[in-house]
Amino acid sequence: MIIQSFILYTSYLIFPFLAFLIYWNWKHRSTLKKKEICLVSLGILYLITGLFIYARFIERYQIKIQTTQIETGFESKLIVISDMHLGAYKDESFLKRVVEKVNQQENIDAVLIPGDFTNYPHQDLTDLFTPLQDLKFPTFAVLGNHDSEKPGPYLRDELKEVLESYGVIFLHNQSTQIPNTQIQVLGLGAHLASEDDLSLINQFKKEDDLIVLTHNPDSTLAYQDDRADLTVTGHTHGGQIRIPWLYNYIIPTHGDFDQGLYKLPAGGTLFITSGLGEVGLPMRLGIPPVIDILITK
Repeated sequence: MIIQSFILYTSYLIFPFLAFLIYWNWKHRSTLKKKEICLVSLGILYLITGLFIYARFIERYQIKIQTTQIETGFESKLIVISDMHLGAYKDESFLKRVVEKVNQQENIDAVLIPGDFTNYPHQDLTDLFTPLQDLKFPTFAVLGNHDSEKPGPYLRDELKEVLESYGVIFLHNQSTQIPNTQIQVLGLGAHLASEDDLSLINQFKKEDDLIVLTHNPDSTLAYQDDRADLTVTGHTHGGQIRIPWLYNYIIPTHGDFDQGLYKLPAGGTLFITSGLGEVGLPMRLGIPPVIDILITK
């Protein structure tokens, strides 16, 4: 938590640095005109500074809504919100904006939350997740690695109590049915904590309408067949800082995953949301926070 706070607050030093850069540029403007190399270097420094400010203070607070259509064999309209990572870098005010945008949607069968609620939270969890009580659609959630001590504190019991008090259906290697549909949701434990019991998929028939909700797409690497029509995950953040050719190397999965739709080798479809929050650095670049709407048919 101390490291995260240090990163968060020292990043504000970019503004006095920019002010100094502008002052230095103005002070040496006549000299710079005669030194093209120095002028180019200064331009690059301005560009890097501008990208840093955008990624740190602008893009990570934007909330994009995007719609994806998926062939599953059953009809539904789902919302996916994931990887909120409330705590060190974001708080309940951001979650309140997310909930307001979710509630503006219509004809939603369910909201799915594939984990990573926290990022070293120092606030009371009851206060931090208060906006969830305002969700007007049936909501199902599982935990991610940041909620299950990989890394961060182990918060399963505390989060379960808080989520259920706000009407969220918490699933830990359990299944339930989405109201007014024939769709079953199987929620698995966190993969990095070795808590995802994939054998539970075998209790379903291939003709069942089954959604597996789990945090890490690596869980799908052990799928044996296509009983899961749709698997919904998060975890990757889409790279979070999406620098071409580089971001792929920081996505923390064993499988070759990014974000979006995948056809699984064993059958069925995987959807990976790039999520809403940040870890490591309080920055997003080229991949703003997202609320995903999935239309299945």
